[in-house]
Amino acid sequence: MFESRSAGRRAAAVAAGAACGAGLLCAGPSASAAARREWRPYSAKPFVDVGVCSFTVRGDIVRDEEEVRTLSTYPNGKVKWEEFRGPLVVRFTGNGHSVVRDVSGYAWFHYLKDGTLHGRLDGGLSIRVKQGNAGYPAGDYIIHGRFTIVVKADGNRIIHPGHATVENLCDTLA
Repeated sequence: MFESRSAGRRAAAVAAGAACGAGLLCAGPSASAAARREWRPYSAKPFVDVGVCSFTVRGDIVRDEEEVRTLSTYPNGKVKWEEFRGPLVVRFTGNGHSVVRDVSGYAWFHYLKDGTLHGRLDGGLSIRVKQGNAGYPAGDYIIHGRFTIVVKADGNRIIHPGHATVENLCDTLA
């Protein structure tokens, strides 16, 4: 579902979103009272990952019908809780190979005041973990199932796969 790189998403949030992710997850955007609790379209953006795998990975959006809604905000208007749902299918290309992955699903993102993002996901996620990350090994991951992620304010990402499968696209596209 949420492509973490498009988030700022969600991360995207995650992505921002995520994302979002996508860049990836960071503090969520502000939201007016009128926008809270109403589902609105969310569009993941194509991306290029450099320096995660030993080759560049490109993500092109094949299908995107995601929606997002703001569940609560801080007094200053910044998003505190967001919810994402919907289909997202991405074509990943790198090292002369290409695969299509359905990362559709459902996600809840909690943006903490210190810039940390906590996400709980049911479904799929594409997330980039850079070299030197302290919370999970580097890779370009596709995760499916029920799991949580934490994106610290310093950018470190922690993935708790719980009841999920994890695919490292660095291996798949090698």
